[in-house]
Amino acid sequence: MSTPDPGRQPERTLLAWRRTALGLIANGALLLASGHGSSQVRTGLGIVVLVLSLGCWTAVSAVYRRTKGGAVHALGHQHVLRVAAGLVLVVGLFDLYAVITR
Repeated sequence: MSTPDPGRQPERTLLAWRRTALGLIANGALLLASGHGSSQVRTGLGIVVLVLSLGCWTAVSAVYRRTKGGAVHALGHQHVLRVAAGLVLVVGLFDLYAVITR
């Protein structure tokens, strides 16, 4: 049985967080595009989602740089996961609002 590669797990976790942030950025861009010229609320929600998504990207990058070579599971910490789940829930509610009011 081979030993796990402790050097790659934080990078894989960082990439997973970045994929999540990219999905949120795409949602923000779609909200922004759907509200352009027709709804100031959707435009505002799109801007909020874009800002939160870019904040998510920045935060996970900062945590990764800070813990590189240290705590391997820092990006999977319970508080980080709760914040990310809350962010995804908020974006989902914004998307639901955009679909219902279309």
